Amino acid sequence: MVRVLITGSADGFGLEAARQLAQHGHSVYLHARNESRAQHAKAACPGAAGVLTADLSSLNETKAFAAAINAIGEFDAIILNAGMLYGPFRKTAETGIPAMVFVNVLAPYILACLLNRPKRLVFIASQLHQQADTSVEDIFWFKRGEAVFEDFPAYCDSKFHVMLLANAVAKRFHGTSVVSVHPGWVATKVGGTEAPDKLEDGVETYIMLAEGNYDQTLTGKYFVPKKQLGVPLAATNEINLQEKMVKACEDVTGLKLFD
Repeated sequence: MVRVLITGSADGFGLEAARQLAQHGHSVYLHARNESRAQHAKAACPGAAGVLTADLSSLNETKAFAAAINAIGEFDAIILNAGMLYGPFRKTAETGIPAMVFVNVLAPYILACLLNRPKRLVFIASQLHQQADTSVEDIFWFKRGEAVFEDFPAYCDSKFHVMLLANAVAKRFHGTSVVSVHPGWVATKVGGTEAPDKLEDGVETYIMLAEGNYDQTLTGKYFVPKKQLGVPLAATNEINLQEKMVKACEDVTGLKLFD
């Protein structure tokens, strides 16, 4: 039996993966951004070991969430599944960063800094990272501001940035298999109704990584649906871009990503 935490598990990939892992007899912890969604997740996954609440667009709530996770004990796998796509700029109160960028990029950075290291750490990326601006400039929109914000290109950029982060973490976390995953484009709340892929194909990959049924010497790799290794944009492996990404996150949060 493994102990697993999946962020953003009130619906979509996260919830379905949690359901299946619980059915396999594993100790699964859910996460939702508020109490109402937490109750929904708990009802939808009755075998879950527990459910935690935190708004991952909040610096303080994300830090408190990390402390709550650490208080539970050691995890075999943590899947950083929470993410946002559509919506307005929605400036976050503590940092002024757009909520989407905070949830997709900065929250995973904060958790990577503060969580006790699991055996397997999974960052959820997207094939849309291939459409990103790879300059790694103004990651948090401090210069460009709300007037020029567009959610789709911002999302593509955020997924490129999270892949840089995952690869930077992989180089530092010796003894932890750190990977990124494109779960597929499916008809979830994020994916929309026109999505062509199957939820199950992405969930299979989640389950494999959570249970550890793969070569765990692999780290800094990119998985796609049906448990396959994918080919990421070459720029995600550029160390100078990874370190630029880490420095930007460190400057905003005051948290250092230690080796």
